[in-house]
Amino acid sequence: MKDFKSRIKAVVALLLATVLAALLLSCGNYVRVEGDLPDGYVPMPSGKIKLNYYIANTEQLKKAINDYVRVFQNKYKDVTIQTMLSARNKNDIATDVAARTVGDVFFLFESDVYNYAETQNALMPLDYYVEAYGIDLTNIFSAMLDMGTVNGKMYMATANYNHIIYYYNKDMIKSANLIDPVELQNMGTWDWDTFKDYCRQLTMIDENTNKKTVGCTLRLGYSAEYIPFLEGFGGKWFDTVEKKVSFVSDENVLKGVREMCDFVKSNCCKYAAVSQSTVATASVKETISQKSFAGYDDKTQVCFRAGEHDNMVTIGQNYEDAGIDWDVVAVPALPVHKVGTGCSGFAVYNGTKNPDAAAALALTILTEEGQRAYHGQEGGAIPNIKSLAYNDHYWRVPFTDRSEDPEYGKNYDAFISFPEADTYAFVECVIPPEIAEIVRKYMQNVVPDDVNGTRDCDNTLTLLEAEANQKWESIYTG
Repeated sequence: MKDFKSRIKAVVALLLATVLAALLLSCGNYVRVEGDLPDGYVPMPSGKIKLNYYIANTEQLKKAINDYVRVFQNKYKDVTIQTMLSARNKNDIATDVAARTVGDVFFLFESDVYNYAETQNALMPLDYYVEAYGIDLTNIFSAMLDMGTVNGKMYMATANYNHIIYYYNKDMIKSANLIDPVELQNMGTWDWDTFKDYCRQLTMIDENTNKKTVGCTLRLGYSAEYIPFLEGFGGKWFDTVEKKVSFVSDENVLKGVREMCDFVKSNCCKYAAVSQSTVATASVKETISQKSFAGYDDKTQVCFRAGEHDNMVTIGQNYEDAGIDWDVVAVPALPVHKVGTGCSGFAVYNGTKNPDAAAALALTILTEEGQRAYHGQEGGAIPNIKSLAYNDHYWRVPFTDRSEDPEYGKNYDAFISFPEADTYAFVECVIPPEIAEIVRKYMQNVVPDDVNGTRDCDNTLTLLEAEANQKWESIYTG
């Protein structure tokens, strides 16, 4: 009798488990286990999820996310979203992730993806849902897919496309009788050697008027601007398989850093100091040239300066207010063309209890309707979708496009030029945070130390490589 009752209990338990599984599947609330989904599973978004949006520091951004949520809910009517708006920083996001209080979907930067996905296992892969929801990845700029991918898995759906470009004073170009850089860009001849020659010709002191100008100002201690040099001569500065960095052992990486130092030593570049290190004892040093050009106005006395799309309204208006003709041009091509590129986007927390709905919300940003809602009809960031970036000019505001006004219009094409050259803007996108901090610590001063004669770049990079690799080894050996 006892054996019979045990069998009955086992059958009942099995039936209950089967019914429960069926209910979970029918409601679209399958709880993901170790990244796997059952064969033939069809997601059906429903239920409640929470969205953490950490950059709601302007009315425009609040409108952007609210419009985005509205478009999503028009399509997925069975999903209810609790939107948590705040104006916080990366440390606050990290705190919420560590405390497991972050939403099912949350906003993050490209520089966070590697750490959260690889180190903390805090992000849910989205690959299965990309296919299930019919997302066309061929219409997305490839770098935008790379920014959200770690070890072959997609963890972030990127929201925008943003790579480094150069703002420049067109009046200075005309006065020097030089060909407009945009014309060279369009001909495919806007390269690093040409840029250096331009900067030499544009750096001068007019003896009659005592007018002083310098070719450019660059932030060569900022990773978005120095990473292209690490890769621009064929170098490979990191290896996540061997778990090492190569700054002196790869001669092409070393060549790129030497090129930066030699350019600043040529005294036609106003070096701009930038700190990305959180090390308490770190300090950003000045170069001799930085001091000599310290009083030069970036609008009237500097021809080229690096920037991004989100600087355009402010920088452009400053030029306009000063009565200066200006434009933007692509970053000049190194021998191996590389351009520092970044973005932000949405990820799904690995502990979500509603992955179907959460994945649907995050991936909506990779659709035209999601992009239009988030970026608005009258501006916003550059869309990550090729069809919108190339064929729709809604984001090319507030200044007139060159296609409409060839003489005074702005070269918006610079912002989406040479996408095949895009590379990561931040070292922490591809290496562990502890290693990234060491790289940032040394790289923020490698040029000033070399130019000032404090320590040549070879020695700095030798120290960097030794410390970083020792740290990387200790992480995995305990």
